[in-house]
Amino acid sequence: MRPRRVWEGAIIVLAAGLLTACGGAEDEEAPATAAVDAAAATEADQRAQEQAAIPPKPDEDTAAAYIAALKAINPEITKDREPERLVDRGRDQCATIKTFPNEPEKVVMYTNMRFTSPGHPDGFGKATAKQINAVIVEHLCPDLA
Repeated sequence: MRPRRVWEGAIIVLAAGLLTACGGAEDEEAPATAAVDAAAATEADQRAQEQAAIPPKPDEDTAAAYIAALKAINPEITKDREPERLVDRGRDQCATIKTFPNEPEKVVMYTNMRFTSPGHPDGFGKATAKQINAVIVEHLCPDLA
């Protein structure tokens, strides 16, 4: 008779463990779903930007003027960055500006994601991002001015 009680106890412990595991999975699922929704929104933004025309690469003089203008805003923007990489980020930002003309906060958010430095890992802030965007429009996508 005694072995049966041990077995019943083991089943109860196992059932409680499964219920706890099921409850834990539900609790963890909500944040995972939110993360998936955020990722889907970001992917939708990226698809929209890809459909917007990214301007062609500028000539050397235009690229040099663009880099100099960024450096004038804050030398840290260009420090230890390849000019070609800065030009590519600016060209991508042209597509963002074109895609979201009525969403200035989103445009600034993308600027702060694209233009970072060790001292500014989250971007250079709203005011500097607006200056960066002005330089981008002036030099890389003047059709948006």
